[in-house]
Amino acid sequence: MRRVAALDRATHSGAVRQRTRTTITWLNGTTLVGLALAVLARTTRERTPDGLVVAGRYRLPIPRQQCFTVGSVVLTRRPPEWLLHPDRAGLLAHERRHADQYALLGPLFWPAYWLACAWSYALTGSYGCGNVFERRAGLAAGGYPEPTLRPWAAALLRRPPAGTGPARSLRGRAASSSRRRRDGTRAAR
Repeated sequence: MRRVAALDRATHSGAVRQRTRTTITWLNGTTLVGLALAVLARTTRERTPDGLVVAGRYRLPIPRQQCFTVGSVVLTRRPPEWLLHPDRAGLLAHERRHADQYALLGPLFWPAYWLACAWSYALTGSYGCGNVFERRAGLAAGGYPEPTLRPWAAALLRRPPAGTGPARSLRGRAASSSRRRRDGTRAAR
């Protein structure tokens, strides 16, 4: 009996979360933008039980990804059935996490995402691999490889932390040379 009650509570809280996400993305306007884009691209739309709209056969040239999300609308270049197939549950979950990000940030998601793309490109040479939004949505599920840092970024991350190594000893010498001597005169530099 207790297992069933726990399962019912988990199912209920998941449904509440999904409804909340869908409502917020409608209210912040991002789902409306996603639907307008879906209509403009003449997609075939299908609604999922958790409130996402999968818009298939996306025809516009940009962006070039196979799938991307705007609000609670997941746009794909393939038919909606392709993304809704159980074999691609991980990819749909990845896109669902992006819808959660839209619920959290609303229209601010767009500039934040593009800044994250620029940072990712600077670090890795890829717009997605080092992008915090893609990482939080699940890189592997989204079809992204694990990032490889550019040489300058790898060297920067391998640098010893402040206060250790040669920099510490230099700082220590500078501090001791500026101290007053016991007789009250300044130490010579």
